[in-house]
Amino acid sequence: MAFTVRKTPALVRCLIALAVLVLFVFVYLSPSISANGLLAILVKGQFSAVLYGAGIAGFVIVILLLTLICGRVFCSVLCPLGAAQELFWRAGALLRRKQGKPARTGIVRRGYRPASRVRYAIPLLAGAGIVFSFTTFLIIFDPISIFGRGITALRGLLSGIGAAGQSSAFTLILAIPMVLILFAAIFRGRGFCNWCPVGVTLGLFSSAAPLGMKVSPGCAGCGLCEKKCPTGCIDSREKRIDRDRCVVCFSCAAVCPSGSVAYGPQDKAVVSGEARRVFLKGAGKVSLVCGAAYLLGPSLKLFPRSVTAGEDLPILPPGAKSVRHYASRCISCQACAAACPVGILKAKNSSHPEMDYASLELPSAREACQYNCVECGRVCPTGAITRLSVDEKHRTRIALSTLYFERCVVKTKHESCGACAEVCPTGALTMIPYSEPGIPFLTRPVYDERYCIGCGACLAACPAEPRAFTLAAVSEQILTVGSRPPEEAGDELRVDSTGDFPF
Repeated sequence: MAFTVRKTPALVRCLIALAVLVLFVFVYLSPSISANGLLAILVKGQFSAVLYGAGIAGFVIVILLLTLICGRVFCSVLCPLGAAQELFWRAGALLRRKQGKPARTGIVRRGYRPASRVRYAIPLLAGAGIVFSFTTFLIIFDPISIFGRGITALRGLLSGIGAAGQSSAFTLILAIPMVLILFAAIFRGRGFCNWCPVGVTLGLFSSAAPLGMKVSPGCAGCGLCEKKCPTGCIDSREKRIDRDRCVVCFSCAAVCPSGSVAYGPQDKAVVSGEARRVFLKGAGKVSLVCGAAYLLGPSLKLFPRSVTAGEDLPILPPGAKSVRHYASRCISCQACAAACPVGILKAKNSSHPEMDYASLELPSAREACQYNCVECGRVCPTGAITRLSVDEKHRTRIALSTLYFERCVVKTKHESCGACAEVCPTGALTMIPYSEPGIPFLTRPVYDERYCIGCGACLAACPAEPRAFTLAAVSEQILTVGSRPPEEAGDELRVDSTGDFPF
């Protein structure tokens, strides 16, 4: 009975972590806009997302205080990548050897791996990169970024890479880190949790926590706890736990036959003595500096990303403001791509999602950036995409269209059309009389740049091959004058929105 009671915390913790993982997978894969509210909550609850978006404030302080008191509980239940690693590790139990190699002492070592000091460089590089608006290190090692890219690639596979084109192939490349991490997890458990900037930083606070897993003097040294530890932080020979790496999963306590491993108050003398020993050896000093660099980096951003003149700019989601603003804040969690109801926002040429207007030229294209949609800004956790009101979205210019009338079917085939003017939500396109000798009366589109917001609706609707429209990015998103007033139409012929194209 006592043995069953000891298993209860591990089971409850495991179920909570699994539920969080299932919710993350669901909201990332769900095509329903109704799931975006939950997506926003989950993503904005991730440590790096909150830290990068708001600095050391609010929820970040709550997580740090919780870790300082109870250990790495956040990593234990709220990190989807950590839960995914543990799931693969448990599922891969049959692939692992049941016995480890005998150590020189003759004791069977079943999983303990001493910590490497190299891992302290991860939060240092991530924090220093944030200061200089160079987010590459953060994107490479941050768990929500890795998970977001991996699950988005899975979404692309489920929808069919043939329909998604080259951008999906690039998305699959971005998923390689998660694939490697989960493959390694089959044999090494939550090994990446010892290297990610969140885990290393929270480990600094966890090592000083008054509560945590501990081994009592009555331990027989059987090694079961060491074998079941997913992070490899239990040394059964020395009868100690590396508390900075422990994620409080309770797996060790669940398998201990004597109850010698348990969660509870730490011996102050032992903790202080261990802390002094580690600090004097230099590891404590290094971890303190690296953790501080990661935590303070978002608040010390000093050097915004520069944009080279003539650079081929991507078309950014509405609310991204500029390449400088967007690239310096985006952590590539792919939440915006998951929230886009028409799938036009995706990681196309870099890990930062952008508007894939090239896909609008495919025969299967149906909808461009929706006029009333503000979902990408709603779910963005860092402010890389500012949340716009619907009215602001109606006036935010993300690109500029160019009309090539010589490609229009009115010109090339002498056929009545007007599809572009019908779908243009701002009135940037109108129809005027057009005639040529020997052809019947027709109307042709005319374009007024003042009202264009670059939504791409004209490009998607155009039946010409090649399309009579192209869209180019703007260096900085601005608010336009809004939709064309009806009185400005003059003698121009507006196409009624009847739901059917006139061709």
